[in-house]
Amino acid sequence: MNLSTEAKVGAVSLIGFLLLAFMVVQLGGFSFGDKGYPIKAVFSEVGGLKEGNAVRYAGVDVGRVESVRTSDQGVEVVLRINSDAKIPEGSKFTIGTDGLLGEKFISIVPPHSSSGYLAPNTVVKGENPQGLDQLISSADKVLGDIQKLVQSLNEVLGDEKVREAFKATAFNTRDMTARLSELSATLARMAQNNEQDVNIMVGNLRAMSESLRDVAARVDRMVANVDNNGQTATDMREAIHNLKVTSERVEKMAASLEGTVTDPETSRNITETLRNARSVSEKANKMLTKVESVSVETGFEVLYNGHSGNYRSNADVRINTSPTDFAIVGASNIGEKTKANFQIGRGNGNMAGRMGIIDGKAGVGTDINMSKQMRLSLDVYDPNDVRVRLRSQYELAPDTFLVGQTDSLNKQPGDNTYFGIRRAF
Repeated sequence: MNLSTEAKVGAVSLIGFLLLAFMVVQLGGFSFGDKGYPIKAVFSEVGGLKEGNAVRYAGVDVGRVESVRTSDQGVEVVLRINSDAKIPEGSKFTIGTDGLLGEKFISIVPPHSSSGYLAPNTVVKGENPQGLDQLISSADKVLGDIQKLVQSLNEVLGDEKVREAFKATAFNTRDMTARLSELSATLARMAQNNEQDVNIMVGNLRAMSESLRDVAARVDRMVANVDNNGQTATDMREAIHNLKVTSERVEKMAASLEGTVTDPETSRNITETLRNARSVSEKANKMLTKVESVSVETGFEVLYNGHSGNYRSNADVRINTSPTDFAIVGASNIGEKTKANFQIGRGNGNMAGRMGIIDGKAGVGTDINMSKQMRLSLDVYDPNDVRVRLRSQYELAPDTFLVGQTDSLNKQPGDNTYFGIRRAF
């Protein structure tokens, strides 16, 4: 069948119109027959959201905005969700933007867990969007704060006195650096010129440390032999106490006879007896006071180094010979490289000083009671290779202490830091 030219033109125009209509429907998101189901979201404000904007669930288009209208509750937005899309209960509804100034869309964020899905015509509460106005307002506030800060700095740095103080500080720093350089050079010359004297002094200190080590060993043996597990001190207390009681009895007997004896010689003997008895009693009291002031405290501790994973155990005996004087005998790192400790010291309840052998080396130390539970100790020992030891001790319970100790504070403290528990007996 032959078509006329007008018929051919009309057919091509009709086909083109149908293709154009199909493209408009597909690209514009138009639908016929209201496919899908509605969900109503209520927002305080929507920031330019319009009908036809996309609805996205986890970034995937699942529907369109059907209507946007105001109400007593705020702005009601009706969403037309595709029939094959299921929205879990508890999802968050927010308003997003494609880019900084792009088209608005409804973003649905799924929950971590849900027991079901939203039914058609469900009303949900939407979250307010962070609009560009709020962002600009926040940025303006930040810029205002920065401007105030810059103004304050200008006021400070603009002061002539401040500038002069900075200059003086720079000059003082330069002078101080120069003087330190001179001091280090002087110390280097002194060390070089007196190297022989230093070697002699170190040799003398080594000899003294060996002598002190021998003394410490002798004191250990003496204490072990004399003390006899505390029995000697107990016997001495009993003997002095008996002497005191006996002298008091003699004094009472002589006093009772003094009034009845008429012979001058006998009276003089009784008087002398009273005097001797009183003297013995006073000496016994003094001796008993000194013996009673002697106390012995034994301590044992186990320490651990977390850096190297090593354990060590220490033991010591503190002998208090008076309220202010004491001696410490002990051993550290027992079982491997056992080192002796023997020190004598003096102090009050708050602070004490010590000197003698510390870990087998000559040294001095001090103890400071920061509180009833807390004690800090600082030791400087080993003249050949000076070491500084810092130790803290905290009482967790009666006779039980938490200990932290750094053997070489001035030389790789991480490899020489230990923590552990101490028990006193």
